[in-house]
Amino acid sequence: MLLKNSETHKSDEAEFKSEIRSDIENGKPINVFCSFTYITPNYSILFTLNELKNFVDKGDYKVFLVVWDMNTLANPYFKRMCSSRKISDPEYFIDNKVKELGEVAKSIGFDKEKLSIYKSSDLWKRLISYKEKNIFQDFYSVMAQMKIKDYVNNNKVSHLVQIPMDIFFCNYFDKLYPEDVDKPMDLAFFGSDKEKLYLSTRDLMVSNGLVDHKSPLFVLMKKFTYLIYNHNVPEWNMPLKEIHKIVVGANPNKKEIFDLFRHIALTENKLIANSNGNRESLEYGEFIDTYKNESEKNLGFILSENLFSYLKNHRKKHQEYSGKIEESVLNITNKKNVKQMGQVLKSNIALEIMSLADGTRTTSQISKHLGKSVATISTYANRLKKMNLIRMLPDGNLKRNIKGIKVNFELGLSD
Repeated sequence: MLLKNSETHKSDEAEFKSEIRSDIENGKPINVFCSFTYITPNYSILFTLNELKNFVDKGDYKVFLVVWDMNTLANPYFKRMCSSRKISDPEYFIDNKVKELGEVAKSIGFDKEKLSIYKSSDLWKRLISYKEKNIFQDFYSVMAQMKIKDYVNNNKVSHLVQIPMDIFFCNYFDKLYPEDVDKPMDLAFFGSDKEKLYLSTRDLMVSNGLVDHKSPLFVLMKKFTYLIYNHNVPEWNMPLKEIHKIVVGANPNKKEIFDLFRHIALTENKLIANSNGNRESLEYGEFIDTYKNESEKNLGFILSENLFSYLKNHRKKHQEYSGKIEESVLNITNKKNVKQMGQVLKSNIALEIMSLADGTRTTSQISKHLGKSVATISTYANRLKKMNLIRMLPDGNLKRNIKGIKVNFELGLSD
């Protein structure tokens, strides 16, 4: 059975056929925007990444992910972790999560050369400080034309800001990050639950003359139930018992459960069946036929087992990939990090270590090569490790995590 969990928005089908397919046929890359809040590797993020990966495999697409770190800072789960001191430095935690998200996406199969990740807070800063046009005023004017009563189904007032801003990000991305992209986003990939706000914002941008055509075009991911209980959602570090507790607490109905099964089956191919205490794997169609008349209580436990297996498999992929992290260009966006980088890399020894840390030498071998003591090399190497510029491989060799540094002095440096 062919599973299809996303599709071009019905109002954009003609433009998609005439514009996107034409560009693909002419060898032009297509820019795809997707945004979400990321705190932990949970099933919702993995569903989204897998379906996005399934979509971009069909052409020459470049993916631009925006992590709404501002939402992370306001999230009750995140605040609880901070108050329990599991998170001592929120900014450091978020930066590491952005890095982790990149690793997760690449472990799923995203091409590292065609994937870029940004924090919403950095986009906001660049948007507000952009000098050639008052983009924020245009955004405010669009917001002023929206009536709250038309969007009462949105659970959070913050969504009334976040979702419209995504469309502004899409249309001005090339202005905010000219070093990374030379045109606005062609497509926005998002869940169908966000459809109304995205459409309204785009329509108002067109009617106000901010854009002269539908931009971006929309690709909708089919809706699935957001399982949340006590501010927790199923994530890959959880045992089966905890995941089942969340499923029971969220109390999804039968249709919602089968929607979740469909998304799991997209990447797992088969689903775990549990009959008379025996576990077996069934094709999606056979699984649905087998359990279509099952009680919601039993379906809840079967769903928990499948989510647990799904999450465990993705965690394993990530663990396997994380040992193979390849160098990337580090994008520095604030003055503090520039100063820290300068303080370390002004040393010839640190620069030499970065040059020699190609994964083939140990600390001792680098010390012999440079004619410096092991203690000296270890001191500088530890500083570079703390800044996440190098790491030690299982065999003891040092390996750099970056192949270059990028700084945008006009737009990229915040206090």
